[in-house]
Amino acid sequence: MPLADARRLTEKTAYFPGITNTGWHEEVLVDPGIDEAAYVATGATTVVVTHGHADHFSTAAAIRRAGARVVAPREEATLIENPEVNIRGMFSWAKPSDEMVTKLFRGEGCPVDGYLDEWRRPGLQAVPLAGHTLGHTGVMTDDGVFFTGDALYVTALWERHPLPYCIDPTLVRVSLDLIGRLGPDWIVPGHGDPVEGAAVATQIAHHRDRIDAISAALLDILRVPHTTEEAIAALCEHLQIAQNPAQYWLAVTTVKGFLSELLQQGCAEFFIDAHRGCWQAL
Repeated sequence: MPLADARRLTEKTAYFPGITNTGWHEEVLVDPGIDEAAYVATGATTVVVTHGHADHFSTAAAIRRAGARVVAPREEATLIENPEVNIRGMFSWAKPSDEMVTKLFRGEGCPVDGYLDEWRRPGLQAVPLAGHTLGHTGVMTDDGVFFTGDALYVTALWERHPLPYCIDPTLVRVSLDLIGRLGPDWIVPGHGDPVEGAAVATQIAHHRDRIDAISAALLDILRVPHTTEEAIAALCEHLQIAQNPAQYWLAVTTVKGFLSELLQQGCAEFFIDAHRGCWQAL
């Protein structure tokens, strides 16, 4: 099992650092990134995919062809098998042009052999962590390492991406609370450096503070009625989000998630004016 490129955290558990971190625990790979040769060389028997974004399963199909079995959240399986579904879903099922789609959503589809809610593996536990996507699921090891996928964004990532993708900030908060209650010795996020021990609580608190700040900023914007497009533009300007087509479409989904949360909390209302969807704080 060559793990020359991996960094060991415990006797049994390691990770491959990269644009997307890849976990390793006793012949199980979690979220294989772009280094196909390194992952195939491990002789992995199982690949776990935390969710249906292609940067987290970009080489899963190649590892499966080498003999591994792929397991994933039931709700995410269609997106992993056919990434085009996820891409079209962001555009209300229309077909977008290439420049409108982030590379993080493009990748080779991979058949899913089993679902994580039915998966049993000694030393590993699948933990539902919805919010980034509906079925997002992390993996906790028996030696205290938690592969959290995109359920937790570390501070350095927030500095580079002040509006990271999520579909439901309410569920994100629930998942962050669960990560804290489980009390891992290590967290390996999908992106960024691993977090050890007491620093885990600090990172969780920072993530919660950031989404609370986004929600508060959006509510303040809505003190004056805004159309959906105006609300997206105003929040992106407030957060100084880069202007490009792919970033815009990621922001559309995320801002709609925050708007929906404000509506459900009774903090804002939605109405139609001149055939435009509009929002206003209550």
